Amino acid sequence: MGKPFHTAHRWNLEWQDDVDVLSLRGGVQVKVFYEDPELGVADMLIKFPPGYVEPEHAHESSHSIVVLEGVQIVNGAETHGPYEYPEGCVVFASFRGLSARHRYQGSPAGEI
Repeated sequence: MGKPFHTAHRWNLEWQDDVDVLSLRGGVQVKVFYEDPELGVADMLIKFPPGYVEPEHAHESSHSIVVLEGVQIVNGAETHGPYEYPEGCVVFASFRGLSARHRYQGSPAGEI
C-alpha cells in the first residue's frame, strides 16, 4: 500500500513539457501531483494548447478526467480519441494501471 495520504498545491508545482509522462507532444504540459509506479497510480493536471488534437490512442490503465478549463471533445471509449481542444483545455486526470503513457501511431511509448 502506498502513502495513506498525499496533498499537493498546484501553485507549488511547475508546468513541465510532456515528453515521458503521457508520451504526448505538441505543447502538452503536465503537473504531476502524485505518482506511485508500484501501485500503478498517477494523478496530474494536463494542459492542452488551443487547437491541439490528441490522437486516437490506448494506454495500459483506466482513467478519469475532470475538465477544469476550456473544452474537451471526446470520441471513443477503450481505444479512444481523437480528443479535440479547440480553445485549449486544462484537465485533472487520475490514472490507475500499468502506465499512463499513450500508445498511438508514431508514439515513443509504442503503437496501439
